[in-house]
Amino acid sequence: MKLCPYCNFANDDAATVCRKCEGPFVAQQQYVAAKAYLVGPEKSRLLRGRALSAIVLGLLIAVYWGEYGPWPVVDHPALASLRTWLQPLLLYGGGFLYALGWVLRYI
Repeated sequence: MKLCPYCNFANDDAATVCRKCEGPFVAQQQYVAAKAYLVGPEKSRLLRGRALSAIVLGLLIAVYWGEYGPWPVVDHPALASLRTWLQPLLLYGGGFLYALGWVLRYI
């Protein structure tokens, strides 16, 4: 006879659930109610990490291509034209994506 750990009722040896209180004798899968997120904390953390990478890359472009250091300036025409739209895109886009990541965390 198998005794129930919850109510001490004597059950059959092959039983998996108590006949009196319906308590389980073996481990069963537990279901936990959780809020279903559209984006969620994990994806928003990934988005914020990528946004910070974009901001750092934009700052590196500003420093290394913007004559802010003792190194020679990159003066190739193709790279100079690339800097004019790439730096603001990375800085402002990264800031926007970081803020969006905080908002999407709760959606």
